Amino acid sequence: MRLLRRVGAVAAVALLAGCAGSTTASTDRTTATTLPHHAPGAGDWPTYGHDAQHTFHGRTTLTAATAKRLKVAWFFPTSDAVTATPTVVGGTVYVGSWDDVFYALDLATGRVRWRYHLTPQNGVTPYPGQKPRDITSDGGLVTSSAWYEAGNGSRPDLVIFGGGYTLYALVASTGALYWHHSYPGRPGAPLDPSKDDTRIFSSPVVVDGKVIFGVDVDGADGQRGYIAAADLANGKPVWQFQTDVDTSGRVANDGCGSVWSSGTVLPRAGLVVFDTSDCEFGDDEPLAEAIVALHVDSGLLAWSYHPHHPDVDCDWDFGATANAGVTPTGDTTFLGVGGKDGTYYSLDPATGRPRWSTNVVFGGFAGGFIATAAYDGRRVYGSTALGDYGRFEKGKTLLCDASDPRDLGMQEPSVHAFDASTGAIAWQAEHAPSFAPTTVAAGLTFNGPALDGSILQVRDAATGALVASVEVPGPIWSGVATVGNAVVTGIGSSYNARPAGIAVLTPDGSAPVEG
Repeated sequence: MRLLRRVGAVAAVALLAGCAGSTTASTDRTTATTLPHHAPGAGDWPTYGHDAQHTFHGRTTLTAATAKRLKVAWFFPTSDAVTATPTVVGGTVYVGSWDDVFYALDLATGRVRWRYHLTPQNGVTPYPGQKPRDITSDGGLVTSSAWYEAGNGSRPDLVIFGGGYTLYALVASTGALYWHHSYPGRPGAPLDPSKDDTRIFSSPVVVDGKVIFGVDVDGADGQRGYIAAADLANGKPVWQFQTDVDTSGRVANDGCGSVWSSGTVLPRAGLVVFDTSDCEFGDDEPLAEAIVALHVDSGLLAWSYHPHHPDVDCDWDFGATANAGVTPTGDTTFLGVGGKDGTYYSLDPATGRPRWSTNVVFGGFAGGFIATAAYDGRRVYGSTALGDYGRFEKGKTLLCDASDPRDLGMQEPSVHAFDASTGAIAWQAEHAPSFAPTTVAAGLTFNGPALDGSILQVRDAATGALVASVEVPGPIWSGVATVGNAVVTGIGSSYNARPAGIAVLTPDGSAPVEG
């Protein structure tokens, strides 16, 4: 089941059939400017997690000393939350908001280069102007971070992302629509945007001319989650992999099989790795709460891994995205991901067999690793969320295992670092649970805690010591992009439409300088 729908309430108390999106989507030409073609540089942040391996390992000119002086250089307000991690390439910040708008902003000034108004899908809540606001939601129309795809001479530079069940490709320099295509929870059925809450929660990756992503249906009966590949040229489906299947392989269409995670590419192996959610709070279906590796060319299953523990109404699914380490020649040396059971799993990239697993908290409905960890070649860094608040989605408050003293509503420690080779705990910290992914760069980690006000925490990656707690304009449920001396992040949460927007932090609030 979708995780932050519970979290929000807790904190407050072969081919896919598809059709093109609505013509109501448009670019605001009054603010559009023309940008030169630009391939991502070494200091850019071109996608969710920085790269197709989702290491969240970036570059920065910041040091521990200058991080202590971080202040807001500029803040661009939006009409609702920004929880997607911003993409930053060539001095432009690209990101979508729950206000149904995708923005391109000047990194140096925060000025709008262009904005694109997405096709409304009010089945996804909260939607703009919704009253009362759905504070139990885990996201509005855009939770998907953009993939920046450099042009090839015959095609312009593109930014590609999900907005509801629609996959968009926009021209990076102008915001003009290049293509869009719908991927609903019941392929082939008529679209119903006012009621359908299917969305591409996943951030797409592009490999071998295919845009690969996951689809989430949040338990809606008669629908199904799945993994899909679209043609980079036009957005049309190339293949799909069904994750909502019974033991015979039959597609169930029972609201299961949702995929929140983004695809992690293992280049030389030709594989892409996803993980999946639960099914009705359990793992009865063979691909529920599993990690799967698919062949990029065909979408066929290469291997799958399912943790060997029963899930009886515990909601121990996967929502975080896998981290991978690859050599310059494309060989994968590390693969791992955290689950809501409070365990980080390291797997053999070739077979999916476990190398090590380290449990740090009990986990549960609003606990464990909800967000993606970071990997820098030596350690894994990640924050766990709150804890186990029981089955309130079914009108009950029964805990997963009331006999276990660790099965608590708030679980500590909440910040963790592991030795990537052995799984040994390198360090831990408390009182900073988070729904946001962790970034590591230049020996520093960056993360926005969920319940500690409007701050960004910066820690020493070697020791976990807190370097700085930086005030920001609002809560951070977004990841952090590091570019030069700048820290770029989204602002906002499900609780209130504002404050929300995009914030850039630099030492002393000076002008951002690309590295």
